[in-house]
Amino acid sequence: MMGAEGLLFVAGLAAGPMLFLLVLLGINALLAPKRPNEVKSSAYECGIPQAASPWRPVNIRFSTVALLFVIFDAETVLLFAVASRVRGSIAGAVEVALFAGFLALGLFYAWRKGALKWPA
Repeated sequence: MMGAEGLLFVAGLAAGPMLFLLVLLGINALLAPKRPNEVKSSAYECGIPQAASPWRPVNIRFSTVALLFVIFDAETVLLFAVASRVRGSIAGAVEVALFAGFLALGLFYAWRKGALKWPA
């Protein structure tokens, strides 16, 4: 069991950073200039004026392609790491071939479902 000194120490460790953060936020609220105008309130994207509403729906295929890229990119990095570790082993070669086969099967499935077609 922790004594009273230990609990006070833990409470100080928790309260210290929170107090520091609150003091910094308070100083910022007092000293920050507040001169809002239309230009500062407008959306800014690469220096180009906004062409349409930011609330329009986005095609889900962009997210699907990005997710597939992340999955297959991570799997490829893992494949190279495993292949370098099991170099010269027949069992390792079989494991890497099975892993690559599962990756190819997943890629073929995504391709057949049309997940890789870019929206026109």
